[in-house]
Amino acid sequence: MGFDKLVNGWTVVFPMAVLLYYFFRKRYETTTISSTLFWEQSMRETRVSPYLKNLQRNALFYLQMAALLLLVFILVGPYLTKEEAVGGHTILIVDTSATMLASNEGTTLFARNQEAMKELVASRLGEPITIMTTGKEPIIVIREETDGDAITAAIDKLAVTYEHEYMERAIEFAKSITATDGAAIHIYTDSLDQATFSEGESAIAWTIHGDELPKVNVSIDQFGAVKTPEGTEAIIRITNDSTDAKIGAVHIKDLQTGNSLKVETFSIEGKEEVLLSFKELPESKLLRAEIVVEDDYEADNTAYVLLGNETGEAVVDGQLHELVKRAFEAVGLTVTTGSTNEMLAAQDGSIIVTNDVSFLKKGTKPVVIIGRDDKSTEPVAGAVRNTSDPLFTIADISEVYVSALYPPFKSYTTIATVGDKPFIQKSKRGDIVILADIELTDWPLHPSFPLFVWSSAELLRSETDSLGLFVPNERKAVLSGGTENGLEIYTIDDEYVTTIADGSSFIAPARPGIYKALDGGVEKMFAVQLERSEKELDQGSSYKIGRTENGKGNEEGKNRIGWLFLVPLLLLLLIEWEVQRRRGYPN
Repeated sequence: MGFDKLVNGWTVVFPMAVLLYYFFRKRYETTTISSTLFWEQSMRETRVSPYLKNLQRNALFYLQMAALLLLVFILVGPYLTKEEAVGGHTILIVDTSATMLASNEGTTLFARNQEAMKELVASRLGEPITIMTTGKEPIIVIREETDGDAITAAIDKLAVTYEHEYMERAIEFAKSITATDGAAIHIYTDSLDQATFSEGESAIAWTIHGDELPKVNVSIDQFGAVKTPEGTEAIIRITNDSTDAKIGAVHIKDLQTGNSLKVETFSIEGKEEVLLSFKELPESKLLRAEIVVEDDYEADNTAYVLLGNETGEAVVDGQLHELVKRAFEAVGLTVTTGSTNEMLAAQDGSIIVTNDVSFLKKGTKPVVIIGRDDKSTEPVAGAVRNTSDPLFTIADISEVYVSALYPPFKSYTTIATVGDKPFIQKSKRGDIVILADIELTDWPLHPSFPLFVWSSAELLRSETDSLGLFVPNERKAVLSGGTENGLEIYTIDDEYVTTIADGSSFIAPARPGIYKALDGGVEKMFAVQLERSEKELDQGSSYKIGRTENGKGNEEGKNRIGWLFLVPLLLLLLIEWEVQRRRGYPN
């Protein structure tokens, strides 16, 4: 037996008050004394135990005490333990982040969790099982499956996705599935703080399977490279999360040629970091750094760099409308306003935005021309139409109104028109020319304006054969030609990975590495890099929260019995009233 509301135990003061009252209340009894010789002896006997005398031959006292004690007993919420069903539904939340590849004695944590899940399923044959994987978008692998073979096969097919687990999202998703019925939820991960769970979820039995085994981890925290006049300079920062000193070697390789560029040994103390610099490396676009060291986690021992013209700055001509500058700032560029001389000085390292058409023949980098400073505009009418150029992959300009246009460039390719008049053109060098002043359109009022600016910046600040850097399974719009075949993704070794319909639905591969995308016959490289959060190993314990459930899907519940004593309480009060009516208080 247990009590749910011990806080109500303070009400015991009421029967105690009644008890004290009967101890000290005066009692008078009619006594016949035959002789005064016995008076003194009778008084002595009365004074010997006055308190107990107050309790003798008093039925009303005992009835009051019994009623009050019974009321206190009911208020503290008595209950009897019982076995009751948890809800036959069992949910397995599987952490598929990269840290699950940490190993112990040659076996990864992910593989050990798979075996543990199979054992759990074998103990619950015939019960519905749901398996869910973690990530930015939790995925249900199977739902309420009762076939043991199908469940085991689904567990065998599970794989690490290298993506951060975002465990809170998976937990909330699991709660939504069990909103009406109870369930036993098992979470297979490395570490999960108990503060993640909130109180009041009595219908769910949480079982967290953590990893208590200590691990040794040495990782590449950061890897970067820049082009220099002498070739390429690379910098690597290595961290040691363990307490023991480690010795290893760094290997830098050019993935484009397959040549090994540098091999250098290093030593690092426990809980320390070292910074290694490699200068005058051969010029390269695709670099891989790998450390060879004895530790328990290999996924963070490799890092990649994709070198290119990836400027993050733009210089906007001071004669252009302020909205142009604001649009380039909105897409994440560092924007300054400059004169002609300042734009000339910054052309090799920044995106130039101007209406000075002379920049189309200056320098080697493409520029953005908005309007023209050498011609006058002419009124124009008609709908805006665009081609399938990558600049319009996510920017729909069909609703834009244009009142006047400048004359087009004859040798440039027209990619958008107003009626039959050229509106936007591109040069062979890659220059983007908008043949209208922004104030002659309502374009800034449409969402397509910052999207077009973003597309233009992505096209100009990166090499045309590069898509940039991604994290595993990252969703990100990329510039594509919008061909019927879509984007075909291959590894650096020409192994087919997948096909993506268009650039707006691009999803990066899961495994870190260098990949290439074929876009209408044009090959574009991109890198997938492990997130920094997946370079830190956590050690956590296993525990249970909520209902305590056993292998058969039952749990220890509470059978409340306080209500059973309400009838005896009422009966005692009735008897007390009758005694009071018949006898009253003694004189």
